Formats: sequence, structure tokens, C-alpha cells
Amino acid sequence: MTPEHLLLLITAVVAVALAHRTVAVLRAPSPAQWWLWATFALLLLSLALTRRDAAALLDGLFAGGSWIIPHTAALATMFALQAFYVLSVRPPGGVRAALGRGLAVMGALGAVLLVSWAAAQAVESPAWAAVDWVTEPLASLTNLLYVSLVAAFQVVNARLTLRWARVADRPWLARGLRLLTIGNCCNAVWSAHRAGAILAGRFDVRPPWPQAVVELSLLAVGLTTCLLGVALPAWGPRLDAARAWASHYRSYRRLTPLWEALRAATPGIELPAAAPWWRMEYRLHRRVIEIWDGRAALRPYLLSHGEADPGAEARALSAAIEAKRTGAPPRSTPGTSSREGSDDLESEVLWLEDVVAAGEWSR
Repeated sequence: MTPEHLLLLITAVVAVALAHRTVAVLRAPSPAQWWLWATFALLLLSLALTRRDAAALLDGLFAGGSWIIPHTAALATMFALQAFYVLSVRPPGGVRAALGRGLAVMGALGAVLLVSWAAAQAVESPAWAAVDWVTEPLASLTNLLYVSLVAAFQVVNARLTLRWARVADRPWLARGLRLLTIGNCCNAVWSAHRAGAILAGRFDVRPPWPQAVVELSLLAVGLTTCLLGVALPAWGPRLDAARAWASHYRSYRRLTPLWEALRAATPGIELPAAAPWWRMEYRLHRRVIEIWDGRAALRPYLLSHGEADPGAEARALSAAIEAKRTGAPPRSTPGTSSREGSDDLESEVLWLEDVVAAGEWSR
């Protein structure tokens, strides 16, 4: 894959993430979510402006614009992400002061970078897309300053997200924070690789591998991992809900043979107004209730077996269903349950599934 294709892939991933965040922030707006949205928007802008056609347009506005504008957008991305973190974890009373300090630090660092870029542009007028590290020391220094800022930002973020992951009280939040830590570490490796290439280039030493492909691959892995880390706390519970729905559906289907046999014997056990399919736990709960109601209706025909055993229960229920179907007289002493019911849906379902598996049921 060429560097251009990798950059296009990264940009597409960020664009998809921005679209998702746009929907999320419009549904549940908050200052923290708006800053997170700004993070993705600025990141997408900085990536889009590095394309060759965009770079040519920016250089047409003023010399060196193709370097300073995307990199300023990248610095703004870092500040927006820091603002999201501050608004997410700090108490409201300390937010304004923390944001003010962050803005001051980022502004000072941005000013240093701007001065370095202006000096390099005035003295060397480099082709910023292909700086000669040997003959253009000011442009090399400007690039080195930028990757050092990125590295420091990533290391600070990695430490913060790792610390928060250890104390997070929600599993998916902890997993997302760990992914953010990994992504920040990948981005820090990118910064280290870039800085190493610049320093080696000052001595006219070139790496034996395709530098652009390696750096864009690291960036792709780092950014994608960070995007997944941001999305995981929101999407993880939905994955849990989908798995729970599938589990409840499987149990619902497994109980069907016993339920149908009991309903054939006593049609009145079926509750009216069935719940919609997306409320599968509720449907399963209703099915368990209907099964126990059907068993209760068979008590005059049920032979007490005194065993809390699924096989014995299945045989007793089958015999009672057959006795009622053939018109046998009720017993003088109704049968008693071999197992006390409970309010725990999971344990009831497991018991009934074992009963279904142990018997042969027909309508």
C-alpha cells in the first residue's frame, strides 16, 4: 500500500468517527462531548490539509502554508482532546482554571513553533514536504520541535488513561481507556521514529526501510486504536445487550417444546398481548411464568416424585399432560412441586432447559 493510500485510509476512518460523534453529540449534547467532536473535526482537517492538492492550495495562499496550517490544526486537536479529558474527569469548579492553564501552555508552545517556522521560511524557504535535513537546519529544527510536542502530549495522555483505567468502575470504560493508552503509545513511537529520522538525516543517514510507509502505518494503528478506545465505552454496553438478547432468544426457543405441550393441555396459560421481539428478556420471563402456570394447572394429574431432578420432572409432566389429554380422572391428592421456584430468572431458565432436554414433548 502506498503512502497516499494509507493517508486516505486514515482520513476515511477519522471521517467515519466524526460522523458517529456528530450523531452522538446532537442526541446528547454536553461541553465534554462537543470538545470530543472538535477533536475529530480538527484531526480530520489536519489530515485533509496534508493531501497534495490541499498543500498546493495552501502554498498558493502564502509560502509555507502547507506546513504551518495543518500542524497548527494538529496542535488544536491536542488541546481539544485535553479539554475533553478535563471536562470529563474534573469537578466543575476546577474546569475553567484547568482549561486556562492548558490553553496558555498550548499557546506558548504554538508560538515557539510559529517563530521557528517563520525563521526557517525566511532564511531557508524549504520545500516542507521534502525537507533536506542536512542543508536546512532551521526547517529540521521546526519539524523536530513539532514531533517532540506530539511525543510529550502522547506520553502524558498515555499515563493519564492508564491511571484512569485502573480506577474505572465500568468494564467497557476501563477497556476503552486501555485502548487509548495503547494508541497513545503507538503515536509516541511514531514521534520517536520521526525524530530519529530527522536527527539521522542531519548526518545524511537514511533508514533502510520506506520511512513514509512505516510512519503512516504507525499513525494508522495509533489513531485507529484511539478511535476505538473513544467509541468502546459507548458501544461496549450495546455489544453486551446484543449478546444478552441472543442468549435470551436461544433460551426462549429451547423452552418452546415444553411451553407448546403445556399450552396444548391448558390454552389459558398464554398471556395476552405478547411483548415485542426486541424485549427478549421480558418475553423469556413471560414464557417462564406461562410454563409454571401450565405446571400448576396440571397439579390434579401430576404424580409427586419427590426428586429435584430434571429427568424425573420431565417424566412427571409428560405423564400429567397425557393423563389430561386422554380424559383421565384427576388425582385425589394433587402433586407437589419437586423444586421450589425462585425470583432468579437465570436459574429458572437453566432448570427448565434441563427439563426440556430430558423429555420428549408433543403438542
